[in-house]
Amino acid sequence: MATINHLFAKRAREVQASAIREICKLIAKPEVRSLAGGWPDPATFPVEEIRDIAQKVLVERSDLALQYTTSEGLPELRRFLADWVKKTDGVDCTPDDLFITHGAAQGMELAAKILIEPGDVAFVGLPTYFGGSGACQTFGAELVGVPLDVDGMIPEALEEKIVEVQAAGKPAKLVYVIPDFQNPSGVTLPVSRRRRLVEIASKHDLAIVEDNPYRDLRYSGEPIPPIKAFDTENRVIYLRSFSKIFCPGLRLAFCVAHAEVIRRMVIARQFEDCCANTFGQYVLYEFCKQGRLDVQIRKNCDHYRIKRDFLLQAIERHFPKQVRWNRPDGGFFVFVHLPAGQDCEELLREAVERNVAFVAGAPFFVDGSGRNSFRLSFAQSEPEVMGAAVEELGKLLRDRV
Repeated sequence: MATINHLFAKRAREVQASAIREICKLIAKPEVRSLAGGWPDPATFPVEEIRDIAQKVLVERSDLALQYTTSEGLPELRRFLADWVKKTDGVDCTPDDLFITHGAAQGMELAAKILIEPGDVAFVGLPTYFGGSGACQTFGAELVGVPLDVDGMIPEALEEKIVEVQAAGKPAKLVYVIPDFQNPSGVTLPVSRRRRLVEIASKHDLAIVEDNPYRDLRYSGEPIPPIKAFDTENRVIYLRSFSKIFCPGLRLAFCVAHAEVIRRMVIARQFEDCCANTFGQYVLYEFCKQGRLDVQIRKNCDHYRIKRDFLLQAIERHFPKQVRWNRPDGGFFVFVHLPAGQDCEELLREAVERNVAFVAGAPFFVDGSGRNSFRLSFAQSEPEVMGAAVEELGKLLRDRV
């Protein structure tokens, strides 16, 4: 049968499917004990509040809520979020410096769209979330990995990579970083490194895309200002999401940047989806206006703290001592390292045969390394499922190491 495959654009031919999405299809069986997906726990969704607010919105504002809205987003929601970001993050912004996106993924895609030209270099963590690096790659970026340690991206290593790239005559364009409870490593950048990243970006004339979907999910330690709070030259594009603290199905997030950057991103999105979910924006705004957002965040933190602690205790009990893992202060992820030479893709195949799933680490490393690592998520599964999965995984690990 004839196809149009030969007409595919180069970016369509080269883009890779999400490793996590592919695994989720593989393990979509009720008997599988999954530690793979980084999706939030439906038990945290404020279902009753959303139901009541949705009814109120439909009765009182249906003419607006079911209509298109501006590409920037609902004005009253943007005003609320500008004030909220000032209060919670210490980022001084106005509604003109902020717009509503169709999930944080769209914010990353639009940032790449307005910044990246084919051949530009984007610097990403080793490891990093492949949604961010993939967005850059889609627009023709060359990805250069920067090592992480227990405190996240290493500034000295970043600057060394930038100098190498510039010496080779290549255009260095942006740094993509997840500063709080990074996906997949779970690590958090300290204040000193956040300041240093801004200094490096200024020195070498780069943009920073700060992706921060887990920021509000802190279970221990004190909050740290975002990188954007140290940005005095408007180099940082700051992405925030409601998927982890409200619900992901409404696909709502927002972006904070200089007004001219916002304008360019808004123009770019007008040729994609015109505007974000209008009805969802009205529901979210009413939720926020009623003072429920901060309460919801506290509830979520209490919920996930228990799950994080349970998973860490199970790992401590069942994993052999040759295995290393992080102990995150927040977010959804525990990242595991096996001794060098181990292949976690093979381990995953063995685990799936025993109805246990996780995400192998290699897709998070743009340089092809990381085969001896894997990611566990405590977000979705119940404690008894996590316990059984970790026990089975521990048996496989003891056989290997």
